[in-house]
Amino acid sequence: MGKRGQKRSLEGGEEPPLRSDELKPPEDLPEQEAAAVRAALDRWRGLRLKVETLRPMLEHEDQLMQEILDRGLGSEDRKTLRKLASVGSTNAEEEAAQVAESVGQERHRLQDIFMQNHRELLELSTATAPDDKKTLLVEMDSVLEELKTAQDAVHVELLATKDKEDMPAVRAYGRSLNDLKALTRRLDCERRSLTKNNALATLLVTVCRRILPVRHIDPAQLTNIHPSYKGYLQILDFYFFSDASLYCFGEHFSGPNWFTRLKRNVAILSINDTEGKCIYNSFAVSGEYKTPGAPMAPERGPLQSIEAEDENGRVFNRRHDAEFKLLTGFCENVPAKQRTNWNSNVVATLWSKKPLCKSCSGAVRQTEEQYPRLQIKVVVGENGEGCLEPNCESKRSVLSHLTADSGARKSKSARMEPT
Repeated sequence: MGKRGQKRSLEGGEEPPLRSDELKPPEDLPEQEAAAVRAALDRWRGLRLKVETLRPMLEHEDQLMQEILDRGLGSEDRKTLRKLASVGSTNAEEEAAQVAESVGQERHRLQDIFMQNHRELLELSTATAPDDKKTLLVEMDSVLEELKTAQDAVHVELLATKDKEDMPAVRAYGRSLNDLKALTRRLDCERRSLTKNNALATLLVTVCRRILPVRHIDPAQLTNIHPSYKGYLQILDFYFFSDASLYCFGEHFSGPNWFTRLKRNVAILSINDTEGKCIYNSFAVSGEYKTPGAPMAPERGPLQSIEAEDENGRVFNRRHDAEFKLLTGFCENVPAKQRTNWNSNVVATLWSKKPLCKSCSGAVRQTEEQYPRLQIKVVVGENGEGCLEPNCESKRSVLSHLTADSGARKSKSARMEPT
């Protein structure tokens, strides 16, 4: 089977797009609906021009999907792959072994493709479209909605003519309604051509997580992590397809790491002295179960955590938060004598994917109190701006919590997993 035939076996047949001269309202439409359809089709012509600007990207997506299929997956039936990808599938291990055997020696090349293109595959498999494609899809959906509104109006007219027993009008409206539905369906196919690779990528990624071996890594090789979103991506790149049973980010607990719905927080702490020499540089992942990066903070460590609310309203002790792990790790690893021998102020940068909770804001203050010449700049999110002070409300709340009876808090604290 040729390349194109392989891909069709997975995608199924698709209707070709309408020619430009076919973009016209069906005959015998009521005047008002015909005008609405004509205006919608004029908009669609403009959207087609925008699609052409995305053509290189769409063709690259096609080539990437085809390259994966050509590594032994193109000959597999879509039903088999879906069954293998489904959660709780019976005989999943046996089916995975069969597919892996059919892929054979191509497994190593397949893994190379994933390593080289994992960010693009991640974007495709999570349906996170680039802004230009996302805007185009929204505009296309708007046109399709206008055509469906016209269909509803024609249907009302059809029912009215049936009540009047006007059979010539019934037949005319019936033909117009069917033609309008067919037109809408063809345009919807054009719209789906922009997203066809998303479903295919999701399927292939899930299958490959089942059949490809994990990638062996040495965590010590991850160094010089920039405290920013760029550094966050550096971490994900390094741990991509690593063994989730050894390096758990909370999304998977076995098999290769694939970061599609990463809910756990990740934080990075970087501290350099006034001469630019690195004092501390590490990252941490929230949680307890075999998380990579900075280790868990001890119960009786240099910093004190408190109970704090997460974004879902849950209240629990935040000792296993990523930021708290990092600040504790810094306090434990930097010799006590360095607390006073810095000649001038040292600025540390603490980057976090999520906003700091009250407990971690308190940990920032505690660290600065122990290191008088240290100022911690907190940066949050992909485009977050830094600040040298956690918000005052959090600070006041933290101080009040820290003076409360910690023993009483521990007795009622629920053991919950940080996010």
